[in-house]
Amino acid sequence: MARLRNRLARLLPIRSSHVSQINFLPTGAPLSGWRLVLLAAGLLALAPAAIGWSARQQAVSRLENQLAQARPRPVARPARAPAEQRALEQQVKAVAAAVRQLNLPVARLIKTVQAPRDVRVALLALDLNSQPAADAGASTTPAGALKIAAEAETMQDMINYLAFLNQQPLFQSVYLVKHEMNVNAPDHPYRFQMEAQWHQ
Repeated sequence: MARLRNRLARLLPIRSSHVSQINFLPTGAPLSGWRLVLLAAGLLALAPAAIGWSARQQAVSRLENQLAQARPRPVARPARAPAEQRALEQQVKAVAAAVRQLNLPVARLIKTVQAPRDVRVALLALDLNSQPAADAGASTTPAGALKIAAEAETMQDMINYLAFLNQQPLFQSVYLVKHEMNVNAPDHPYRFQMEAQWHQ
């Protein structure tokens, strides 16, 4: 260990009296002569860019102020009276009902409910103004309820017609609401009412 210290001491002599400093940069000389000319030329070259940048900043700040003044200010709407609010809600419901009526596929519904020739059923009434059921209203497509009143010669014709309507792709479901035999008629036909949930 002592030998190693001796070798290091011979290779790197360290004076204890003062610490040597390594200075990679020369000490600053006063700006004079050609250095001063170079600094002045650089400042003159940068002056137009600085002036242009300052002008652009002022233009941007002017435009931002104009934009802030041009923005529409939110207008506080006065609160409606409860009676006026109810009247407005009723108007909205009436308009929605009218739009629903205009959007009904009436021709397609009538064509779909016509019974085939082998099923002896006579249509008595169609009610297109029915509101859709809760499950039909949950779908993403327009839907509604169609009430059908009809008369069949036999119970089998009534069942066949119900099965026919359930096979139609326009209807989600068709179910029998009520049925009765008309004892006053000579052939005792069956009168029945159905409700069909349709979707487009």
